[in-house]
Amino acid sequence: MLPGRRLIRCVAVSAALGGCAQTLAIPDRQIGVSRVPDKPLAASLVLPGGPGPFPAVILLHGCNGLGSGIWTWSRRLQGWGYAALVLDSFSARGVATVCAPELQSHVSVQDRVADVLNAALYLRTLPKIDGSAIAVLGQSHGGSTAAMVTEQRYQREYPGLLRAAVNYYGSCGWPPEAHGTIPLLALAGEADDWGSPALSCGVFGGKLRPDQPFAIHTYPGVWHSFDNPQQATTTFVGHRMGYDDAAANDSYQRVHAFLDKWLKHPPQG
Repeated sequence: MLPGRRLIRCVAVSAALGGCAQTLAIPDRQIGVSRVPDKPLAASLVLPGGPGPFPAVILLHGCNGLGSGIWTWSRRLQGWGYAALVLDSFSARGVATVCAPELQSHVSVQDRVADVLNAALYLRTLPKIDGSAIAVLGQSHGGSTAAMVTEQRYQREYPGLLRAAVNYYGSCGWPPEAHGTIPLLALAGEADDWGSPALSCGVFGGKLRPDQPFAIHTYPGVWHSFDNPQQATTTFVGHRMGYDDAAANDSYQRVHAFLDKWLKHPPQG
């Protein structure tokens, strides 16, 4: 058995989705100024059928922890032929949510960057995973994490570890000059005022060089959490949220093409 790994067993993914996932415990070590829990991170690995090895996508939940949206993404990715690692950044830290302003310091985006890199290193040890084809996709707080992990400082320390990143409605709030060359896709609603991701990521992308692959697509009149079919239209912590069918389905197609390009059919040279 690999160090830090639980006995793999099949557990229910969710009552709504059915199916099962392998439960894992992933050792988390400090990277930079990250704060790590004193026990392994809980994670669930959803695999496509067949022998593999499979390209893999690390899934990062939002500020309210694991929810239906992230599990839906795991099954969507499975259907596209990707392994999906649903990573829980909160339970090992004894945290349930960081959505309220006074709670946001409990688990930072910087802390979760270390979670991603450690999870990717762990995935490389699994025989059913193609260790040369790992990406990350995050929603909201997890989206900001997925974007930040593309910084050149992490790329220098872990070259080739991550091949692509998808940021669903997380802000892009760090200097563009810190960005590396890992391909990054940002998707956001233009009516989303939770960190104003359409604006911040648009400004960010406009300052990148041609050798830094970046794409952004924004949706007029669309709010936060627009990709989650289980998300009712509501106001949460002062921000409007709601599923948008047209925007969601367009974004799925863009993510599918983006992942296939950079993980399954990467440009040569």
